[in-house]
Amino acid sequence: MGKLRKTARMRPAVNHVEMHPWLMRPSLVKYRQEHDILMQILERRTSIPQFTMDDDDVRALAALQVSGALSERMRQRGMATCPHCCQGFGSASLPIHVRRCRALLASTPEEDAEPGQANQKGRKCLRFVTKHFESVCMDKIVAFPEAEAALIAAMPSNLVHRMVVNLVKESKQVKTKNRESRAAIENLENALDGARHDVSQLESARDWAAISRARMAEQQQVAERLQRELEATKTTLATVEVENQRLRSKGESAEKKTLRLEAKINALNAEKVSLKKEAKEAQRREMEATRELASTRKLWLSMHTSTPDSYDKRDQAPGYCPQTSLRGRI
Repeated sequence: MGKLRKTARMRPAVNHVEMHPWLMRPSLVKYRQEHDILMQILERRTSIPQFTMDDDDVRALAALQVSGALSERMRQRGMATCPHCCQGFGSASLPIHVRRCRALLASTPEEDAEPGQANQKGRKCLRFVTKHFESVCMDKIVAFPEAEAALIAAMPSNLVHRMVVNLVKESKQVKTKNRESRAAIENLENALDGARHDVSQLESARDWAAISRARMAEQQQVAERLQRELEATKTTLATVEVENQRLRSKGESAEKKTLRLEAKINALNAEKVSLKKEAKEAQRREMEATRELASTRKLWLSMHTSTPDSYDKRDQAPGYCPQTSLRGRI
C-alpha cells in the first residue's frame, strides 16, 4: 500500500481502502491510522449466483454437518476448522494440514489396488509432517494440548519415534546454526567495529585534510604577501643599485678630479718651492748687490770728496741716478 501511494499519479480527495473483515491485520490498521486512510468493509457488489443441488451435494453437505455444541466449534480469528478431523488450521498451515489430514483418512479401493501408492503416500506424509512438526504441530500442542495429544496417540509408534528423532536432529542443527550465526554475528560485529574505526579514521583524516587545506590557504596568502614584498624590495634594490652606480661614477670622477687637483697642487708646491728658492737667491743677490752698492757708494763718496763741485753738478743733472751709473761702471 505504501508503494502504491508513492507511485500513484493521482491522489483522491478521500483515501479509503476496502478490507475483508477476516483480514484485519494490526499492521494494516496501524498504517491506515498513521496515514489517515478510511477503512470500509468489503461488500459484495454482484448478485449471488444460484446453484441447484443434486444428491451428491446433499450428501456432501450432510457430511459437513457436525454434532455437538456449536460453541465448541467456534472459529477463532485467523483459524479455520477442518470438517474431517475437526482440527484448526491457519492460512499459512493449510497445505500442511491438508496432507496430514489426507494421510489419516482411509485409503480408497483404487489406492489399495495400486501396490506402491499407499507406501508412497505414507512416505510423503511422513516426510512432510516430520519436516514441519516443530514449526506447526508444537505450536498447536501449546494452543490445543488435548486434541494434539489425542492425535499424536493415534499415530503409529514408529512415526512418533521418527518425529522425535527428527526433532532432536533439528534441535542440534538449530544449535549448530545458532552457534554459526553467533560466530557470524561476532564476525560482523568485529567487522562493523573495524568499519566504524575506519570511518572514524577517515573522518579524522578528512578533518585533518580540511585543517591542512585551511593552513595551506593561509600559508599561500602569506607566501603571496612575501612575494609582493620581495618584488617591492627587488625594485627598491634595483633603484638603490642604479643610484649607487651613479654615486660611484660621481665618486670616481671626483676622485679623478681630486687626483688632478692634487697633481696641480703638487706642481704648484714644486713651483712654490722653486720660487722660494729663486726668491731666496734673488734676496741673497739683492743683499750682495746692496752691500756692493754700499761699498761702492762709500768709494764714490770718498772719490767725490776731492771734487765736490763737479759731482754736485752731475748729481743735479736731470735723469741722473748714482746707482745706475755705478752699475754701469761695475
